[in-house]
Amino acid sequence: MSKTVYINDRPLIVDEIYQEKFQFSQQYLVMNESKNSLAEAMQLLEQEKTSGIIFLSDNVNETWKRLVSCFTLIEAAGGLVVTVSGKMLFIFRNGKWDLPKGKAEFDETPDVTALREVEEECGLKNLKIVKELNKTYHTYKEKGQSFFKVTHWYQMTNEKEEELVPQTEEGITQASWLTANEVKEKVVSNTYSSIKELLISVLQ
Repeated sequence: MSKTVYINDRPLIVDEIYQEKFQFSQQYLVMNESKNSLAEAMQLLEQEKTSGIIFLSDNVNETWKRLVSCFTLIEAAGGLVVTVSGKMLFIFRNGKWDLPKGKAEFDETPDVTALREVEEECGLKNLKIVKELNKTYHTYKEKGQSFFKVTHWYQMTNEKEEELVPQTEEGITQASWLTANEVKEKVVSNTYSSIKELLISVLQ
């Protein structure tokens, strides 16, 4: 089974050699671990020299472990809140639409982190987890250090569609309840690739 991490908001898809996705070959660069290194693939993405890479491997899990070992691992969690009427909660931060999320505190389980972060970033109180969603993975650099962030996602419900209070000290300038059409029109064109991946899995 393939695994995807976003480097510089561009996908690095680690896939099995015998399951090569030929339909991606025109859009993404295809590399093979027998000829290319992970370092080469990551450098191409960081330098924006390709829109994405499929990295073919004999052993996806082992290649993925080597990839993760190149970074400092960060665990985070967040939520996609959906009301009874079908509206979804999004925040606007750093010029992009995003979902509320944050780093786990010491000895905190992902579901507890997700609830706490959504409550803090949007001022909500009556949240309930409905189900666990797919994890997303992306890398980033901060103060010269490279991080690999694993984000655990949960679908939540807020029956009362509470008034939202964006956490401005975290750089959140807006928090909004959006319809499915508004998400497709406003969010999809101006969000991170990892969030798009999550939305596709939920909205399809």
